[in-house]
Amino acid sequence: MNLHQRTIVYVTRPALRLALHPFFRMTYFGVEHVPKTGPVLLAPNHQAYADPFWIGLPIRRPIHFMTWSRVFRVAYLRPLLRYFQCFPVDHDKPFDKSALKVAQELLRSGQIVMIFPEGGRTPHGDLQEFKVGAFRIAVKLRVPIVPVTLNGGFEAWSMYRKLPRPGKITVHFHPPMYFSADDRDLKEVTAEAARAVREVIASKLQRPGVS
Repeated sequence: MNLHQRTIVYVTRPALRLALHPFFRMTYFGVEHVPKTGPVLLAPNHQAYADPFWIGLPIRRPIHFMTWSRVFRVAYLRPLLRYFQCFPVDHDKPFDKSALKVAQELLRSGQIVMIFPEGGRTPHGDLQEFKVGAFRIAVKLRVPIVPVTLNGGFEAWSMYRKLPRPGKITVHFHPPMYFSADDRDLKEVTAEAARAVREVIASKLQRPGVS
């Protein structure tokens, strides 16, 4: 962990968690399920722009975030995104090979990578269909997948709100899930992984407006 990463993990994240808690009342469950070493794919549902920050605050490891490429076009946000180790993905492409290549290289080097399988933010608060690119990488590399369920983000800062409002954010980190193709068809196991992870995330997901 270099100086930049240590600053984020031990200084910036705790400070942000303390500063944001009165506004968002963040509660975390199962943080201990995130492996302390080795490659990890964090797979959360996606409700708001701030999801990566809400989810990453309690984790004491560097995290790399796959982030919508259009956000990188906003000049004043670009340095902040780079500081928090985000890398762009083009959601206008059905399969962004360059973004998935970056994710694969990071996982090969033993990093945590957060990828939202839904691609974009939910327009209604419910879980959308999953894209399978990230799961394909995890299956190929035999990387543990940690499903993450976030509640309250849609109410606090949905895609229809320019500014957030006070709310309660609850994040559940589920036990790691492992998938390996071995002698089975990679496409089949990838689809199986996507379905299984989606079911786990849905198991803790509340309907919008339900506390």
